[in-house]
Amino acid sequence: MSNLNISLTEQGAAAQISEIRLDGVIDTITAAELEEVIDSLLKRQRHRIIIDLAGVDYISSAGWGIFISHIKDVRSHEGDIKLANMVPDVLEVFELLEFNNVLKAFPSVQSAADDFPPAPISDEEKKRPR
Repeated sequence: MSNLNISLTEQGAAAQISEIRLDGVIDTITAAELEEVIDSLLKRQRHRIIIDLAGVDYISSAGWGIFISHIKDVRSHEGDIKLANMVPDVLEVFELLEFNNVLKAFPSVQSAADDFPPAPISDEEKKRPR
């Protein structure tokens, strides 16, 4: 039986970074759960996403497909999906499938967060008196 625990942390509105921590296996059964979380972020205009894979030992093609299928939409809104903390076996498959040509992988969540450019100033913030 497949099991995937998903936790979501969102850094302040100014940073607009959402971190999804995954623990377990991402396969055809659990990929739908992950897709629901990503879809909910996109509906709320959260386009700066870090996927923390430290607790993931296996990602099936369905799991990889979730990341790839959302990347165009995310980037069209000046965001990105960044992968962090991949265990060696997962990183090996990531590189073997050449997903490193599409997605960036980082050794830590912090290094992935640091790779995002400064958040754009929202229209609401522009209207505030200084």
